Amino acid sequence: MSELNQGPAGLIRRMSPTRLAARAGRDDVAGFVVVGQPFASGDLLCLRSFPASSFGPGYVSVWHRNPAGEWTVYTSIAGELSCPRFISAAAVKVLASTPITVEWNGPSALTVRVPAAGLEWRFALRATLVTRMMNMMMSLMPGWMFRNNAILSMMGLMSTAMLAAGRMQLAGHVPNGQWFQAGPRRVWLVGNASATLGGRDLGRPAPFAAQAMLGDVPMPQRGVVMAGAFSFEAYQPGQHRPPVAGMA
Repeated sequence: MSELNQGPAGLIRRMSPTRLAARAGRDDVAGFVVVGQPFASGDLLCLRSFPASSFGPGYVSVWHRNPAGEWTVYTSIAGELSCPRFISAAAVKVLASTPITVEWNGPSALTVRVPAAGLEWRFALRATLVTRMMNMMMSLMPGWMFRNNAILSMMGLMSTAMLAAGRMQLAGHVPNGQWFQAGPRRVWLVGNASATLGGRDLGRPAPFAAQAMLGDVPMPQRGVVMAGAFSFEAYQPGQHRPPVAGMA
């Protein structure tokens, strides 16, 4: 058996669909995310790898928050069909349809590259007693629970207490105005991580003095990885902010 069919790499591949049916009132995506990874430099990186989307083709997106708190969003396809659809109002720049590679280097190690940013980001996923317990519970939960904001609020409180990653939130509103609901079925922590951006070393993983925010959504104080499905209120022109940077 190939090592890429084992560990988190194999599990994420097996549980990630390649197609999602459209549902009225919802924009759905599925795959895995690095919710956020802060570094000692004051930079923060996020990854969204969604092979399936109900409103367009699958895509990959990387978000970067610099030490000044400014967000740039890189996405592999058009902004209106990817993450800028939801978060562009919090960004100072959106680079759409730019090459992004996500390469598994083993059953739990990845390299993410964004040539347009000069970014090379390496990290490994690790399981702990806490994540194994959370995974067992989430794998047994029926789907309707991930569409119930009261339950998601309780899960957020549990994640905050158990993951030691600052305040975690699984439901709320994204910067462009839509509501969101996260439906993770598996969670890991990031172990070793390193990154260079435009030739600058971002240093070791480290929490910030104050937890970073994307609009009203807190970003974790340590690397957290989730795999599963994620839902948003369906985008409505005129009702929600457009997928253009800095429209808040």
